[in-house]
Amino acid sequence: MGEPIRVLHVDDDPELAETTASFLERDDDRFVVETATGASEGLDKLAEGEFDCVISDYEMPATDGLAFLETVRETYPELPFILFTGKGSEDVASEAISSGVTDYLQKESTVEQYTVLANKVSNAVDRYHARRAVERSEHQLRRTYERITDGFFTVDTDWQYTYVNEEGAHLVDQSKDELLGTTVWEVFPDIVDTPFEDALRTAMETRQTTTAEAHYPAHDTWYEVRVYPDEEGISIFFQDVTERKERERTLTALHEATREIGRAERPA
Repeated sequence: MGEPIRVLHVDDDPELAETTASFLERDDDRFVVETATGASEGLDKLAEGEFDCVISDYEMPATDGLAFLETVRETYPELPFILFTGKGSEDVASEAISSGVTDYLQKESTVEQYTVLANKVSNAVDRYHARRAVERSEHQLRRTYERITDGFFTVDTDWQYTYVNEEGAHLVDQSKDELLGTTVWEVFPDIVDTPFEDALRTAMETRQTTTAEAHYPAHDTWYEVRVYPDEEGISIFFQDVTERKERERTLTALHEATREIGRAERPA
């Protein structure tokens, strides 16, 4: 038995709602089904508990299934919602799909319909959980990118910025809004014919990791850049290495001066 799938079934016919719940729980032992006899009770139960899917009738006295769907979507925009209705027509199905229903099934007088309904619920919930897992992973990844000390950009295959961390925006003296949606070449036209352009284009075209270290005159700054390709474009990690380059220059100058002194003190 896997993780429980909590289902809310809303139908103004309490006997049919209980029958449906019994068949669903018998068909898949992961299902835990609660029932409500109208939209108002259904909304109360949604507010009180956590559910993985809503099944709703279409024709109900106070609020029909599509009006109920609209209300549910205001608070739970991604929650799977299946319309299970005795009112079967192309107009209802079309309106349901246009309204954003996850799936649609017409009620029949056979027990096989419950197996079909169970499959629709299971598939919808699996997709829902997969999307949420991806969203959690992306959120965690973005938090990581915001904590790193490097600047970090992602650029798609059209060269548009799709992600910019705070440090990256700070290092190039731009805001995130100024970068997102624009292209590398619009924001930094002066990197053309520099090691930076070579590194970016090589990574994008060959799908090989590249690096570059060069001076950027517009900021009077030395940057070290590492470019990693993937199927969506490239990821760019970079940092300001101006202080390191200045220390290297100073050490080189001191070393050269020491050598000059040594040569000058040598007997002729």
